[in-house]
Amino acid sequence: MADPVLHIKDSYYFEVPKVLYPYDYGGRKQFPDVWVSLDPEFQDWEFERLYHELSSANLPPEEHTKDQWHEWREHDHANFAKPYDVFLDEKYQAHVAKFNEWKTAEVAAAAKKNDGSDQTARRLTFDDYLKHAQETAHADVEYLDFFGWRHGHADAWEQAKTEVGNVAKWREDATVAEWDKKKIDAYNGQLSGKILIPQPFGRLRNLYEPETTILDQNTGWINSRNFGLCISKYMLIELVVGLILVFIFASLARRIAGGKPPKGKLWNLLEVFLVFIRDQIAKPVLGSHDHSHDDHGHAHADAHGEHHDDHGHTHKPPVHKPHPVAADPATRFLPLLWTIFFFVLGCNLMGMLPWAGAPTAAFAVTFALALVTFGAVVLSGMLQFGPVGFVLNQIPGMDLPWYMAIVIKPMILAIEILGLIIKHGVLCVRLFANIVAGHLVLLGILGFAFGVDAALKFSAPGASGWQWAVTAVIAVVASATFSCLELFVAFLQAYIFTFLTALFIGAAIHKH
Repeated sequence: MADPVLHIKDSYYFEVPKVLYPYDYGGRKQFPDVWVSLDPEFQDWEFERLYHELSSANLPPEEHTKDQWHEWREHDHANFAKPYDVFLDEKYQAHVAKFNEWKTAEVAAAAKKNDGSDQTARRLTFDDYLKHAQETAHADVEYLDFFGWRHGHADAWEQAKTEVGNVAKWREDATVAEWDKKKIDAYNGQLSGKILIPQPFGRLRNLYEPETTILDQNTGWINSRNFGLCISKYMLIELVVGLILVFIFASLARRIAGGKPPKGKLWNLLEVFLVFIRDQIAKPVLGSHDHSHDDHGHAHADAHGEHHDDHGHTHKPPVHKPHPVAADPATRFLPLLWTIFFFVLGCNLMGMLPWAGAPTAAFAVTFALALVTFGAVVLSGMLQFGPVGFVLNQIPGMDLPWYMAIVIKPMILAIEILGLIIKHGVLCVRLFANIVAGHLVLLGILGFAFGVDAALKFSAPGASGWQWAVTAVIAVVASATFSCLELFVAFLQAYIFTFLTALFIGAAIHKH
């Protein structure tokens, strides 16, 4: 696995107690593809097929390269369960990068001579690099022939590695021995409690990562065993949050459209949040044309609705035409602010539910949310002032002589544009960091009891001291207390994200 802190990461399964979702597979053919692909026996079977498929590529001796692959896979935790084709591809891509560096250095050295040899250096090819590596006795000298073949046969390489990794063919292969019962039981125990998410559009490398993708530095194309979209737990949770919001607020909108008064705890609770965001965030920050008219003693209305001034003259009240919705920034952006607040809040609260998780604890999610805010800022600013006007509006109003303005204002513009990007980056990181920090603290608190238990077993095997019981009670009480704090943080971070979104939009649509 790629990360030691896995239970707060996004994953491609939902985890529940093992008794609620046990596995009882009886043979190797029943296990899911992603699990089979990580099995050492399957990967050795895959290796043999790929090695013989690439017989024309002049690879090193079979047992020698197999040992090298095993050592590479076990030496670095990041290479855990990577198949042989990834081992070869990463070696090749590393040498493509070295070729580009070597060629750049050769061109620069030739250009210094100023004798026209730089034109020859610019025509250097990957084969020239391989000859140079052969002459210098590079560490991967035994793979140089393969690198040359791989460089000129990208399509054949992709086809070969896809074909040999076919789990369905492995299941049908009668020469493959059945797994022993001990191994099957161990795999059943490890899988129990994991509800795997079907992946109709992509392939998984393991339960936490999609299949490896490698950018070919020579062609610029991605070489991969997976070109699809893998569905993760956080994706499904976000979809559930979105559907819940649509259902609740669509129902609420229908009741409001009928002119009914607010009734029920849910309706009143939601109205509190909606009114708060409108009156305490949208209107003060974005500005609103909804002004109330106070009675200053100059006129008053009687029971018939007629107004009488201080001299007793009667006149009809003036008719105030409402401002168009498009002219009211608060009204225009209020749906966006409401949506952001409740979506972020819903994702945060999902982290408080057993066996679920907070999607806002994933950087990709908070980055996407910040990108929505950034898009709203840029689009609203350009609609208000035009593309050029939006950019120039980033410069604060300054009364400077022209000879100072032409120097200072471009520098300020660059700083402001950079600041605009940084502000939205911080918006993303702030939400992500606060949600992840809470999970990490809870993980640390719960780990106290397990740490004490491990220490007792190490110091006195078989003994059960009072220290474990005391630490367990402290861990449970502290976790419950901190969970209450996390509940507060879930609401607070949703408010902060919404407020800053309104603040950034307000800065974009108003003249500095």
